[in-house]
Amino acid sequence: MLVTGDPGSGKTTLAQQILYEELQRSRPCIIVTYDTFPANILERMSQFGWDPRKYQLLNKLSIMDCYSATAGVTEGVVPQPFDLTNVSIHLTSMMEKMGNHQVTIIMDSLMPIFSETEPKHAVSFLQSIAAKVKKVGGKMIATLSTGSVPPELFHKVESLVDGVVELRMVEEHQVLRRYLLVRKMDRRQIIPRLVRFDIISGIGIQLQLPRFGFLRKRPNVGTMVGT
Repeated sequence: MLVTGDPGSGKTTLAQQILYEELQRSRPCIIVTYDTFPANILERMSQFGWDPRKYQLLNKLSIMDCYSATAGVTEGVVPQPFDLTNVSIHLTSMMEKMGNHQVTIIMDSLMPIFSETEPKHAVSFLQSIAAKVKKVGGKMIATLSTGSVPPELFHKVESLVDGVVELRMVEEHQVLRRYLLVRKMDRRQIIPRLVRFDIISGIGIQLQLPRFGFLRKRPNVGTMVGT
C-alpha cells in the first residue's frame, strides 16, 4: 500500500498505526527508515500510547536503519543505504530471522531512494520487495510525499501497489484540516470519499465518519483503509 500526501499530513503516523495494529495481532513487523533515527521512531510511537519496545523484546518488531549512515553513524546501521541490492539482502535476512511469515514492512520514506538512485533501479527494488512480502502473506506500506517525484514515476509506483491512500490538508475557515481518501484497493469495492481525521496525542489517528459524527471509540484504522 502507498500512503501519499503533503508533508505533515500524517503519512508516517498512519503507516505506524497500521503497523502497530499488526503487532497487536502478533504479526512480525519491520520498519525501514530513510527519514529519521530509530530512537526518534520509538519515541514518536510511544507518544501515541503505543509500546514498540515491548515488541522489540518479543522479536516481533525490528527497525532497519537506512538513515543513520547518511549522518556519519557506522555501527548497527545499513552501511550503504542507497545500494539497493545490499538493502534487499539485509531486508531478506531480517525477514528470515523474524520467521518469514505474514511480515508487515514499512518503507518510510521512498523519497530519498528516488532522490539518490536511478528511477528504474528504485522501481525494480520496490517490485522485488513487494513480491517477497506478498509471497509470505505479509503487507508492505510505503510513504511518499505528493510532488516529490515526477508524475510519470509517481504513477509507476502507484501501479506497483495493491492500495493507495491519499492524505490531504485543506484550509477551512482559516483552519487546516486533515482528510483521508482511499483511491485504490485491489479486490475491494471502493467508494471514493474524503474522511476527516485528527492526529491526537496519546491516541494517533482518529477518524470522523460523517454519518455518525465524531467517533469517541477509535475505529481500526487498518480496516478503514482496507489493509
